[in-house]
Amino acid sequence: MTKRCAALHCAEPVAGYSTLCESHKRTLRRHGHALQKGITVLELKPFQDRISARRAKNPANPTWELLRGRWEALTAHAKATLDAYANGSPAISYERQTAEQLGTLRTTVSVDVVIDTALAMFLLLEQSPHRIMSDKAFNFQLARRVRGLAEANSSSSYSAKEGRIKRTYKDTPPRVLDCLAESLKVAFGIAGMRLAELEKKDVEGLKAERQQLSDALKDMS
Repeated sequence: MTKRCAALHCAEPVAGYSTLCESHKRTLRRHGHALQKGITVLELKPFQDRISARRAKNPANPTWELLRGRWEALTAHAKATLDAYANGSPAISYERQTAEQLGTLRTTVSVDVVIDTALAMFLLLEQSPHRIMSDKAFNFQLARRVRGLAEANSSSSYSAKEGRIKRTYKDTPPRVLDCLAESLKVAFGIAGMRLAELEKKDVEGLKAERQQLSDALKDMS
């Protein structure tokens, strides 16, 4: 008897010795969970806009310069890793590839764009938790969205089915995605969670204000 895929609501046969079908096995490798759908640029943009608004509201706050410093330290370490490898020092493959990803981002993407994108992912996690299927899925989405900022990591092609130009991203080994995400979380995780808390308080305050207005209008004669 053919075994069926372990993914929810999937009746496809498993692939080889896996518990998943070929499609869900591929999704697990790319997104960190068999049922995780990729976070798109458009989906993340509202959260990036909120980070930008917070930055504009608090331009002199030292948080931004501290985060730039953390990014500088992270990418400097990546460069040192690559320099040592070029001079003959051994390096673990996925750590070297992670350093290459960080190096590409450092030289081609504005530091503030990297920071805002990473912080936006923490806002999304707080406000749309149903979009993230697991901790590993969050890691993969965080890494994919940040690395996708570099043009070198993407290409464009025409989709006849959709009638438009679509951007596609080169696949990255799972261990590299995980390693990149952990690096980004060390650099920006504390700030990301704190800003997510502030946004939550703002949303709750707005809801309370609307409720007060609604109650007041009910009492109006």
